[in-house]
Amino acid sequence: FFPFNFSVVEDGKLRELYYLSSEKKTLENLPEILSKHGVELSCFDAFAVSVGVGYLTSLRIGVTFMKTVAYILRKPIVPYENLYLLGRFTPVESPKIPFLRVSTNLFYRVFEESVSEVRLYGGESLKGIGVGVSDLSGNWPGEGAFYHPFFPFSAYGGLYAWEFLQENPAGKSVFEIEPLYLKPPL
Repeated sequence: FFPFNFSVVEDGKLRELYYLSSEKKTLENLPEILSKHGVELSCFDAFAVSVGVGYLTSLRIGVTFMKTVAYILRKPIVPYENLYLLGRFTPVESPKIPFLRVSTNLFYRVFEESVSEVRLYGGESLKGIGVGVSDLSGNWPGEGAFYHPFFPFSAYGGLYAWEFLQENPAGKSVFEIEPLYLKPPL
């Protein structure tokens, strides 16, 4: 994506959040931004990476880049899924339905007593509060909606990873982390 954000989490607390909306791609911005903030990748104890939902090419590049960094530096890595983060870290009553639009597709999960798998919206009736990062201008099919003007996925992903690493210090194997493939290729 052209907007990009990174975060630094230390001892379970957000230490830094950086957001940039630019015409450059993330990998074009990353070296300059990290240098400007005095961030050396080798100084991190672990990494977190979004596996989706999102545009597949962007996800593949981001996941491959972060897996490579973690592998070369021999550091743990934790994948996170952004619909899960939207549902977990948005304080609205259940049932809540985090959703994201990717191109012409609307992906969602349902948070009730448990959390559903990621689903592609196909016109079904939805009961609950929709949670998203963009206003669907009255087209949201649920009962109500809550919109974040900005949701720092990297910050919540970092917090999620920190919690995960408390129980699983080795993180996930870089060979098991893949982007979410939710639609078959055309």
